[in-house]
Amino acid sequence: MRGPAHAEAVSGSPLEGTRVAVVGAGVAGLLSALAFARRGADVVILDRDAGALEVSHHDSPAGDTPFGEEWRKGTPQARHTHACAALGRRVLREHVPDLWESLLAAGAIEMPFGGRLLQDGATPRHDDAELFGLAVRRSLFESILRDVALSERRIQVRPSGAVTGLIGAPNGIPVVEGVRTAHGDVRADLTIDALGRASHFGTWLEGLGSPGPQGAAESCGLAYLTRWYRLARRPGIRLNAGFSAGGYGAASGCIACPADNGYLSVTLMVPQGDALQHALLDEAAFTAAAGLHPGMSPWLEPGVCVPLSPVLRWPGCENHYRRYVVDGRPVALGVIGAGDAVCATNPTYTRGMSLAARHAFAVADMVCAQGTGDLYRLAMGADAIGEAVLRPWFEDSVAQDRVRNAQWAGVAGHSRPGDGPTLQQLTAAAAHDDVVWHALARRSGMLDAPDAVFTRADVLDRARRALAQRPSGPQAGPSRNDLLALVARRPGAPAQATSWGGVS
Repeated sequence: MRGPAHAEAVSGSPLEGTRVAVVGAGVAGLLSALAFARRGADVVILDRDAGALEVSHHDSPAGDTPFGEEWRKGTPQARHTHACAALGRRVLREHVPDLWESLLAAGAIEMPFGGRLLQDGATPRHDDAELFGLAVRRSLFESILRDVALSERRIQVRPSGAVTGLIGAPNGIPVVEGVRTAHGDVRADLTIDALGRASHFGTWLEGLGSPGPQGAAESCGLAYLTRWYRLARRPGIRLNAGFSAGGYGAASGCIACPADNGYLSVTLMVPQGDALQHALLDEAAFTAAAGLHPGMSPWLEPGVCVPLSPVLRWPGCENHYRRYVVDGRPVALGVIGAGDAVCATNPTYTRGMSLAARHAFAVADMVCAQGTGDLYRLAMGADAIGEAVLRPWFEDSVAQDRVRNAQWAGVAGHSRPGDGPTLQQLTAAAAHDDVVWHALARRSGMLDAPDAVFTRADVLDRARRALAQRPSGPQAGPSRNDLLALVARRPGAPAQATSWGGVS
């Protein structure tokens, strides 16, 4: 499919005539392709998943979500809860307004943070015009994005079968000059690694004599299970977790996330490795367990929603952050990472699509400003963007996960040690103070940096007063024994489930 390009101004762009190869046609790859094409570059997208490169023709955008394992089988987390935070909304509206309008036309919903649901909308809690997210399934977001990207005249798609390596030579710092595929070489001035969490670029770069990107990785410490529903009517409740409801509790967590076109996902989170996750694949057990968590029962009442999918399991996830600059020196030139290939955080924080968008357009702007004549400078510039845009959210995700994992294990923990209120205490205070709530909402929406709230004396003082008046009690939610007892009551259940530390 080709149509008129909705290009930003590219006349005289330093990128005119520049060849960019984007490897991977997920959200990060498609956004990167759009970002470069609309700045004048000629872009080729390669993906081994042929379905990722097919135009979707949205005659019925409200159609069924693809739940089967064949849809985006290389990206199984795509079948679980997704959303676009306030940062992502800001980036899309600024850089690709036609994509934004197409998403809304297809049924995606601008959802106010903390909104009270109505049958045909939601009443915002605050008058901050930026505090809106986008309620949308990953499948709809990706298919609309794909259609917009493939309509660009500067973007070509090339079924690659499989990328087998990189074009380049092991001479000093390797210079990547494109990719090798089962159907021939694709030469490029700049190659984008958008292959996600399990990218092979590190291995391919080693073949050119490079150590490959280096970084840090740490398990999120949880498994999660999702079931999709169709809403028959919206419960008239306030969303207490951004544009979803629920959260983490003493031994597990659960969120209900409204999406586009009447879809709803309910996601249960339990410690990674606990065999309890297998028992919760039973649909009755899943529903009963979800109902034990605060704020979930209104969604599960008769007549509110109809189940559409089986229970989908994602057995584990990790936070990771990778750099192409090590010890102050690029490990390769002519290649830049994008999206989850660079940074992945706990998916239940719904940050991935927003960070991918912010990073993609920041990198394209940097390359457009500098051109591709100095690849060393580009590599250092891309690294600086990652350090500024991605690393703070990676570190925050690790910190939050460590605190939650410690609490689930019965050990006290705080995400920000020191004399001031912790993130958990600020969250408790936000239930009683609108100024604290607003500061945390902007943090949750990624409009403000993760640490910004801890530098605001007014917020910290108000939080202290709120906590003094209403000391926080124990975390809500079912205990593990509650969940085990529930599972044990289902027909055919084993006598005993394994402990938190059991490997599944």
